[in-house]
Amino acid sequence: MKRLAPLIFALLMFPTVALAVTAGPHDETKRLNATDMALAKKATARKADFVSGWRLVRSGRPQEDDSRCGFDPDLSPFVITGEHERDFEHGTTAAQVASVVDVFRSTRDSVNDFKLQAKPGLLRCFKNVMLKGLRSASLTGKITTAQMSSAPRIGAQSVSLRVVAMVTGKASFPMYLDFLAFRQGRYQSVLMFTTVLAPVQGRVALARSVARRMR
Repeated sequence: MKRLAPLIFALLMFPTVALAVTAGPHDETKRLNATDMALAKKATARKADFVSGWRLVRSGRPQEDDSRCGFDPDLSPFVITGEHERDFEHGTTAAQVASVVDVFRSTRDSVNDFKLQAKPGLLRCFKNVMLKGLRSASLTGKITTAQMSSAPRIGAQSVSLRVVAMVTGKASFPMYLDFLAFRQGRYQSVLMFTTVLAPVQGRVALARSVARRMR
């Protein structure tokens, strides 16, 4: 979860920001194999999961960076054997959705990895990412909402975050970052939604569509 936060936000909200594609020393160990790579790709969100107006903008291995956000549990004992990411954009609202699925070598690895990350530090991480993104775009704003919850319950473990920033200047508007992470068996899935003015609709339905393929 936390290893994706800095780069995904930069790519979705500020595509001109270029970041190094490297992993941090405390990120999970990667031992990718073709079978689990295919399982991860099959589970990620697909265009058929969306209503009309959305388009696929990227499909491939997750893009990460080694930026620190103040939350860095040691996940290196846990091994990821498959991964995939798909990114979508709404043609009218410019809202963005990133779908990432990881497959671990064992259910135990996936369970313990999730437990270490589903903590208040993850919310602080996303608040830092939001503020960093605003500064990178030369925008002024402040966090008005930062919430973390175990609802909605999706899969065997789940966590949701919402961070809202009010951007001020010649025009003022709210910017929304919604995050859903859930685990089922060896799988972990992250869905990140970024938009302005109003939250992306259909978040839970999309998560449940992905969860049904995590087996």
